[in-house]
Amino acid sequence: EGGGGTGYQSAGEDATGRSGGRRGGGQKLSLLGYNPDNVSLPPRTRELTLADIDALPRGLEPTSDLSVLNGLPEDEAEVQRTVVDILWADPRGKTGYGPSFRVQKGCYIFGPDVTESFLKRNNLRLVIRSHEVKVGGYEWTHPSLITVFSAPNYLGHARNKGAVVKLERAPGTGHLEPTFFSYDALEGTTYRPSEA
Repeated sequence: EGGGGTGYQSAGEDATGRSGGRRGGGQKLSLLGYNPDNVSLPPRTRELTLADIDALPRGLEPTSDLSVLNGLPEDEAEVQRTVVDILWADPRGKTGYGPSFRVQKGCYIFGPDVTESFLKRNNLRLVIRSHEVKVGGYEWTHPSLITVFSAPNYLGHARNKGAVVKLERAPGTGHLEPTFFSYDALEGTTYRPSEA
């Protein structure tokens, strides 16, 4: 099961209860990503944690040349893989993770089981992410993952709403709960191609 035409199959839980990997090689990843130049990066070998994210150098440009990555020391290569994973992975409805249907290589998708594993491992309740146009400006892409996109009428032709998420404490639990504000593009701010 899993895949839905993407060419991947999900793996079940291992002895530690972790799930969300492709079959084979014992690979267990929380997120895989997309490289702008369509170069498939070798997968990471362990699940992502908040400590991994916190330890990343700031302002780092991900490599798009696989031969450069192969020449890096393993710790630097792991940093590159993690940056690409965080920037470009896309959530989808099927379990597990695997290549995206959008491009031949370099772009990956992950299922709700991968999201839940990441949340459990890092003692979190919700992921809020972006970089993907949503018609209404936001979407509950997984039960514990929201995709929000703040640019209305993206590139002047997407006809999508923009949205922001506001987190407020729920009176009964004290947990932060999301509320959404969606909006349309204003005529004066709509993208217009320059006339030659």
